[in-house]
Formats: sequence, structure tokens, C-alpha cells
Amino acid sequence: MAAALLIAMGGSASAAGPFLPATPQPAMLTEEEWSAALAAAPENHRAVAIGLAALLGPFGAHRLYLGTTPKVAVVYGLTFGGFGVLVLIDLVHLITARDLERFRNNGRVLMWAEAPTPP
Repeated sequence: MAAALLIAMGGSASAAGPFLPATPQPAMLTEEEWSAALAAAPENHRAVAIGLAALLGPFGAHRLYLGTTPKVAVVYGLTFGGFGVLVLIDLVHLITARDLERFRNNGRVLMWAEAPTPP
């Protein structure tokens, strides 16, 4: 009835909600263009690792991002990040370290600890 009244008054009836008029969509990127765009945009690995440590550190997300073995993430998850202590130490090291290379692909639970030297 309201639609009939609107049409009688000279207005136009239009749908609401998900029924939107068709508008031209921007062109989608091809897979090659998307890969090139991702390669051109540098990723700040330090900021991502710090963000993951701050938000999901008790579950070892920052360690998985840096390329550790899944057993380290399991240890972090079971102990809730070393009862929060390991995550805080990891966070301090991620913020203050000059180079993150020594933390990449590090399979030790204590990523900042030096590897023991054989006698």
C-alpha cells in the first residue's frame, strides 16, 4: 500500500537492503597483477611479528610467523606463552633486536638463548 501511494505521488519505488541497483564494479586484478602488487609492497616483518606477539603471543603466533617448528607453538599454547613470561621476553627482544635473522627458523623454545657449543 505504501508503494502504491508513493507511485501515485510521482515518486519511484525502490528496494532497500541487499537489493541495490547494479553499479559497475572495478576491474578485478589477475593473479599475476596481484602477485606483482604484493611483491612491490614491502612488508615490515618486525611490525608484524611485534603485533602477533602482542595479540596472539600466548599461542606462539609470532614464532610461527618467524618460521619456527610447530612444537614450539604447542609448548606456547599449553603453557599459555610460558605463563606470559616467554611472550614478554620475546616481545622485548623483537622490539630491541637490530636484526631478526637470528630469530627466523629458530626451533628452540627460548629463541633468544644462544645455541650451546659442542665441546
